[in-house]
Amino acid sequence: MKLSQVKKLLPTLENVTFKLENGSFVPEHFHVTEVGMVTKIFIDCGGVIRTEKTVNFQLWDADDFEHRLKPAKLFKHH
Repeated sequence: MKLSQVKKLLPTLENVTFKLENGSFVPEHFHVTEVGMVTKIFIDCGGVIRTEKTVNFQLWDADDFEHRLKPAKLFKHH
């Protein structure tokens, strides 16, 4: 999913959930501690220079159950 799609979707949601690769969900009291774009410029095995951009969401799951993230808060900082 592209970041632009996430930004369009956020205002329509009541809750934000993240699904991990193993199929489980991040607990609803998580915090988004960082959203960052990572740019990788590399030369592949055929000698072609390529650029990849990905967006990482760094999540933190702690015992702080009073700070559930709502979509509006995450969208506010776009």
